[in-house]
Amino acid sequence: MVKRVALLAAGAALVLLTGTGVTLALWNDSETIEGATVSSGTLDITVDGESQITVGPLTGLYPGGVVATRIQLDGQASGNLGLDYAITSSLSDTSSASSTLFSVLDAQIFVDDSAAGSCSTTATPSGSPIYPAGGGYGDLAALSAAGTLVAPDDGSATAYVCARFTIPSGTPPTVGGVELSGAGSSFALVVTGEGTR
Repeated sequence: MVKRVALLAAGAALVLLTGTGVTLALWNDSETIEGATVSSGTLDITVDGESQITVGPLTGLYPGGVVATRIQLDGQASGNLGLDYAITSSLSDTSSASSTLFSVLDAQIFVDDSAAGSCSTTATPSGSPIYPAGGGYGDLAALSAAGTLVAPDDGSATAYVCARFTIPSGTPPTVGGVELSGAGSSFALVVTGEGTR
């Protein structure tokens, strides 16, 4: 009878020890999982082989007229990464005339994977419209276009971008006190890349 009571008391003591977070060395164990590796990658995006280029001047623009320029985007990715890109606009010359003309300009961006694609001022460019998404023209100041340049594991790729600009038909000769005839605007198309998996 005495032995039975002693065993019950020892069992109760064991429960109290584990309930308070105290552990004994005999209850510890550890295992190692090997083979986990992390690798980094690199990304590079260039326009016509450069990090920055000057396009233009784009001259002779009038309400209803179109000017066009074609640029080549080259991308490289490693480490099983892909490369997405975004194109935005940024006003460089913030003078009154430049800002006013920039605010009335419309743009459209087409992207093509063929070096032989067209980018004319009259016919619809080859490729797919990425700004505005449905085609047509959108505000240059609000330009925001995106696409995939390099798919994961592809390594590198090239895309050809046709950027077209216009002053909408019916735009008055003077906007906000600025005469648009003879005005100039300086802006940038900014291409940025982001890695994807």
